[in-house]
Amino acid sequence: MTWLDLIGAVGVLLAITAVIGGAVAWAVGLRGLWLLAAAPAFFATITAGAAVVAPWLGLGWSLLPVAIVAVLIGGVSAAIRVVVGRRRPRTPVPPRRFDIWVLIALALPAAVLVWRCVEILGAPGSFSQTFDNIFHLNGVRYVLDTANASSLHLGFMTSPSGSLAFYPAAWHGVVALIVQLTGVTIPVATNAMIIVVSAGIWPVGAVLLARTLAGARPAVAIAAGAVAAGVPAFPILLLDYGVLYPLMYGLALLPFALAVGVGMLGVAKDSPHLDAGWWILVFAGAIGGMTLAHPGAFVALLALSAPMVCAVVVRALRRRGWRRRALTIAGFLSYLVAGVLLLKVLRPPLGARGWPLSQSMGDAVLTALAGSMWYQVPAYAAAVLVILGIVWTLIDRTREAWLMLAMYVIGAWLYVVVVALPIPNLRDAFTGSWYNNAPRLAAIFVVALLPLAAYGAARTWTWLRARIPADTRQRVPRGGAIAAGVAAAVALVAVAQIGAVPRAVEWASSTYRMTAESALVSSDEYALLTRLDEEVPESAVVAGDPFAGAALAYALADRRVLLPHALVEMDDARTRIVAALREGRFDAAACRAANEDDVRYVLDFGTAGVHGPIEGYSGLGDSSQLTLIDEQGDARLYELTGCSLAG
Repeated sequence: MTWLDLIGAVGVLLAITAVIGGAVAWAVGLRGLWLLAAAPAFFATITAGAAVVAPWLGLGWSLLPVAIVAVLIGGVSAAIRVVVGRRRPRTPVPPRRFDIWVLIALALPAAVLVWRCVEILGAPGSFSQTFDNIFHLNGVRYVLDTANASSLHLGFMTSPSGSLAFYPAAWHGVVALIVQLTGVTIPVATNAMIIVVSAGIWPVGAVLLARTLAGARPAVAIAAGAVAAGVPAFPILLLDYGVLYPLMYGLALLPFALAVGVGMLGVAKDSPHLDAGWWILVFAGAIGGMTLAHPGAFVALLALSAPMVCAVVVRALRRRGWRRRALTIAGFLSYLVAGVLLLKVLRPPLGARGWPLSQSMGDAVLTALAGSMWYQVPAYAAAVLVILGIVWTLIDRTREAWLMLAMYVIGAWLYVVVVALPIPNLRDAFTGSWYNNAPRLAAIFVVALLPLAAYGAARTWTWLRARIPADTRQRVPRGGAIAAGVAAAVALVAVAQIGAVPRAVEWASSTYRMTAESALVSSDEYALLTRLDEEVPESAVVAGDPFAGAALAYALADRRVLLPHALVEMDDARTRIVAALREGRFDAAACRAANEDDVRYVLDFGTAGVHGPIEGYSGLGDSSQLTLIDEQGDARLYELTGCSLAG
């Protein structure tokens, strides 16, 4: 696969996002930047929703069920708008002029993030050599094989008994669509998704959220774009650690959901004029796909939107009328109860929440202020802008400024708690919904700090501009002012790249480089996998240690594997087969199990595992029941030929 294949996959993903998500957003009545930010959110909701509904309708996974759902929702929305428009005349709203500064604010971070993604990937078909990627790459293959992308189905790949009843599958469903529509490999389709989410969805949502809270000023948009590309805890960290692709998708959609919540609650500085019913529909379109991308993003929405909800409650309680106040209190209590219940329902099991503390309380606070989460190098520009935002909040004391500061405090508090709070029960109460895992909270913190940083930049720019005499400003030609503004925007984005970003790119890049000593799949092992489709029949199942990377024969070579992930449900047959592979000897029971599961080939990728040395299958080379078919370096492919001799 070439870079042209990757560019084509990116183009296809952008096209279907614009056509499907954009058309529905247009039908709902969104325009301009709101339309641009809504398109990927609506596309995610429509795609993930269609994936759940399609099996009930007897439809296999493809663009067809997605298109059907989009036409239904868009058509009904457009029809309602026409009928309502005829019955109730609306006050015409003057159309907004094209804002060149928004375009610049989006183009600069998009270009920088594309560049950073390409640096990290290194090659169009590279893939992250990390533990979680075994599941994510194989999950896409499972969607393609079963023609089912439902979040109620993906868990069956590793838990055939149904014990994993729900696994957020929005990411895997979209990547599968890319494979279907373009014919590229799963790694190339995954990389196309990485680029679109990181350089497209994220900066658009970030700029929209900042403008919604801090106002539609050019400096707000420019600063938001610079910060979006300048704090590597999101999105780069989630490309490095894990990898956490589904959470990255969900958090990239989070700013739009927050902006919708702010607009719907009536505490926005800048938002479209929509009736309550349309706001509710837009909110549903925002949170559906985000939640099915990763529930952790929805819990983050609950946490970061709390200041807005409290502001609305306070405003309502100040109004006269005991009935209004009683309804407000009842609604707020219902909100709290629902939030607590959702936190418990969406919380992962206790065994998955055991991540340890990593910093002292003082160091954690300094890390949060410096924006140096995980990489321990300050994000200088963002840190300065946040401090300016705090200062201007204390000076201006406007409602919107307090909301941005409150959002920042919540994000910082969650991060400090997860890395430093030495009270286990209290720590788990606050951050257990995100596995008590520092990288997840660091990524959420970036969303929380971004509006305040943009506000700090814009308010400082306004103050500095006011210091320039009016006659001096008037003497500057318009073209010169625009050129100076563009230069300042480029400079800010460039300065935001100083500090943490280069280290983050360096660390993340190492996980995408395939070498002779790669943690998951070495260059020799990959070479053997590329020949697998010529040597292993489609009907056969391949056994191998998933910790050594053998499980990726499923995603990379399109051959079924006995263990598609390291954390797979082990039944009696799998247990017997794995035990036989460890010993290099298949008894009658193990042979029966192998025959029942169609296991006819074995990959031996040695004792180098993704998390360090593993036991491996050391006895395979001496087994009379296995015949060597192919080898590349230390990687070997065997055929199980001697089971008829057992028993």
